[in-house]
Amino acid sequence: MKKYLLAISMAVLGVASVVADDNNKEKPGGWDFELPGLKVSKSTTTSKAKVKSSISSTLSFGFISGINQDDGVDINMGQSYEIEWGDVISGKIRVGRKDFLRLGMGFDWRNYRMTDRMFVKENDGKILSQDYPAGTEPKFSRIHTFSLSLPLKYYHYFNKKVYIAVGPEFYFTPYASLKTKYYENGEIQKITARNIHENTVSIGVGAEVNIHHIGIYYKYNPFNVLSSSFGPKFSSMTAGLKIAF
Repeated sequence: MKKYLLAISMAVLGVASVVADDNNKEKPGGWDFELPGLKVSKSTTTSKAKVKSSISSTLSFGFISGINQDDGVDINMGQSYEIEWGDVISGKIRVGRKDFLRLGMGFDWRNYRMTDRMFVKENDGKILSQDYPAGTEPKFSRIHTFSLSLPLKYYHYFNKKVYIAVGPEFYFTPYASLKTKYYENGEIQKITARNIHENTVSIGVGAEVNIHHIGIYYKYNPFNVLSSSFGPKFSSMTAGLKIAF
C-alpha cells in the first residue's frame, strides 16, 4: 500500500505543478500530441491546432540489477537487460518557459537472468529458485516479461538539445515466461513455462539526461516481478542508454 501511495503522490504533485503554473505569466501554454511521424500542436494564442511531421520516440537499452531479492535469487546484472521502445504515443503540456509535463506510452521487454541457480515452475503453479541437478553444467535461467509502459515525466530543457526528465512510470505486464537451459551428459536440456503469475501492475520512477538525442537513464521499480503468492521476491533497478529520434 505504501508503494502505491508514494507513486500516486508523485503523479499528484506533477498534476499540481501544471495547475500552479497556469497562473505563471511566463507560461506560453498549449499542448502537443505526438505519434511517430505526426505532431498536433495547440497554442493558447491560436484557435486552431497545427499538424506537422514529427519523429518523436525513444529506444532504450539498459542492464538490470536485482534488488530486495529473496535468498536463492541472484539476478546477474551483466546478463539481465531491458529493451524499450518508448513514447510510441505521447502528449505534453507546457508548464513553464522551458518545462513540460509529458505522458507517453511504449513497449518494454525485460530479461531477468541467473546462472548459479535456476527458476522452475511446480505443478501447483508456484515458481521456485533451486540448484541445478547434480552433475550438470548450468547455462542460464531467466524470466522474460513484456509490458506496456506509461511514463508521466517532468521535462526541463536547458536548450533545444539538452534536457533532463524525471517522474513516475506505470507498467502493465500481460505476458511473462520462464526458460532454463543446462548441459547434462553433453546434451542441452531446456525447461520452459508460461503463466508464471507475473505482477501485472507495477509503478516505478525514472530519470534521464539527454544531450543531442543521446542520453543515459535510470529506473527503480520497488514492486516484485512475480506475484509474492506464487514466486520468490525480487524487484529491479535499471541503468542504460537512451536514443531519442
